Amino acid sequence: MLCHACHVHLRRDYPYCLHCGTLRKGAQVAEFAAPELRYAGQAYPLVKPVTTVGRTSDNDLILDDASVSRRHARITRTPDGFLLEDLDSFNGTTVGGRLLHGDRAALNDETELVFGDVAVRFAQPRSAAIGSKTMVKGAEQTMLAVGGKPPEQAATATEPLSAVPRRRSGWALKQVPGGREAEWVLSNTRTGMYLQLDERDVFIWNSLDGVNSVRDLLFLYADKFGELALPRIERTLRTFAAIQLVRGLPGQRDPQKQNLLKRAGQAVFRGLLRMELSIRGVDGLFGRMYAAFGWRFFTRTGVFLLWALVIGGLYAFFVAKAHQKLFALGGAGWVGAVIVAAVCLLALAIHESAHALAVKSYGRKVTRGGFMLMMGMPFAFVDTSDMWFGTRWSRVVVTLSGPLSTAGVAGAAALVAAYVPNPIVAGIGFHVAFALYLNTLYNLNPLMPVDGYQALSDALRMPRLREEASAYFTKGFWKDLRTGKRPGLRQWGMAAYGMLAVLGMVGFLAMGAFSWRNRLSGLTAQYLPHGYAIPVVIVGIGIIMFPIWYRLYKKVSAVVQRMLAARSRERAGLGEATTA
Repeated sequence: MLCHACHVHLRRDYPYCLHCGTLRKGAQVAEFAAPELRYAGQAYPLVKPVTTVGRTSDNDLILDDASVSRRHARITRTPDGFLLEDLDSFNGTTVGGRLLHGDRAALNDETELVFGDVAVRFAQPRSAAIGSKTMVKGAEQTMLAVGGKPPEQAATATEPLSAVPRRRSGWALKQVPGGREAEWVLSNTRTGMYLQLDERDVFIWNSLDGVNSVRDLLFLYADKFGELALPRIERTLRTFAAIQLVRGLPGQRDPQKQNLLKRAGQAVFRGLLRMELSIRGVDGLFGRMYAAFGWRFFTRTGVFLLWALVIGGLYAFFVAKAHQKLFALGGAGWVGAVIVAAVCLLALAIHESAHALAVKSYGRKVTRGGFMLMMGMPFAFVDTSDMWFGTRWSRVVVTLSGPLSTAGVAGAAALVAAYVPNPIVAGIGFHVAFALYLNTLYNLNPLMPVDGYQALSDALRMPRLREEASAYFTKGFWKDLRTGKRPGLRQWGMAAYGMLAVLGMVGFLAMGAFSWRNRLSGLTAQYLPHGYAIPVVIVGIGIIMFPIWYRLYKKVSAVVQRMLAARSRERAGLGEATTA
């Protein structure tokens, strides 16, 4: 359900729009807690149709300050939300950074109001069901601070258990809504990076006081949760360090002290995995798009039409498949291939825009967007990490909006392929539909770290689903079977997911070999010089499969290094014994 004023999704368990403050249709103000003006540690509920603010005693909110006029401003509850009007005050009223002199402005949740020199905050009340406010710490040591002594740099530890990890300044921790107390979001307020935590991660984070070493954390964790979980603690600390909020870990090095060759190698490695060109400041653009037309896609009519297009397109695709041939564009030649590629790029932009508009439909912020090369393949992206402060089901909707929009475009192309009599247009439409349906299946694949996986992990409340399932399938599951321990329903599910991940990778390779055998081998032989087809294919597959074979290479090299180190220690021990 969308707010009838700002078209942002409403919380079903709350009568007000948490974005603009508008009362939901059919709700009565007397039945619920009203929005508040917060000043000097006290809250003033806006229960009256009109609330006046000023310096004299006949106002509803009295601000006894010389900068405030006797009748300074008034706040009116309207069908479209709360409206503040400056009553031609001497010093004016600032609403969210905008100075008013006799003007009006709508009030959104958590808007800062400044009457003269007195700051007041307009806010919706929060309960445990709605979610707590964000707890921000460390702002006194960020770039926003004035003066102050810089924090002491922690020395790099040489022995893991003796390391003393320390939190860096500039972080925000919030418990997210959704009815479960063990879901938290930690963000770096300096870089905008986010991290989802559970109750145990939060305990580790709160224990990083600059005094506790890793050994102390190990025993504190054991005292709290009853297990010595050193790998869990180390992994969590590394995750904190990855978003630049922890220093003092073993192995942390200053990149400037590394040699040039090693830095170049790391840059190439990061580039093969992910190289991106991001653009900040896109939130305003998507906000205007959503207000102009985007909100219509999230109404019941819009959702119904989208699903009708998806289902009808699938039927049309199978109708068109009977008289269309793959890689035959109906005589369009290379011009048809260019058109197919251009439409696919447009669909990619629509896919990411759907993610962004879905974020705006929940009143959250799109921090940045741009283009990236991931595993050698081009992608567009928008950063939807601000949705970590929403509910898990809102995150699922945002995640699935992209693949559904791609399926909708594919459905439209399939209808063209099935029912347009022109063979060239129909052939181009068929190939566009085929490519976009393939893209949709890829993005909905829960075995790959893409949209389908993110939606599944959110739905199951398992942010580390892939890591936990793979670890349990390779080690814990077989150990339980050997020891006679009966796995529970959750353990069976994780084992099945881990097995499907392995089989899915084998199937992906088999599908690639089948496609090469039946379709691509002829094209490469036709368009590439003799002797170049196989090397080009090998290089291409090597780039696409880089994360897989590199991870295998790292594991094998680690085993070899341990064997060589053990052999060196044995030789050193034999040498000492011979000398003695």
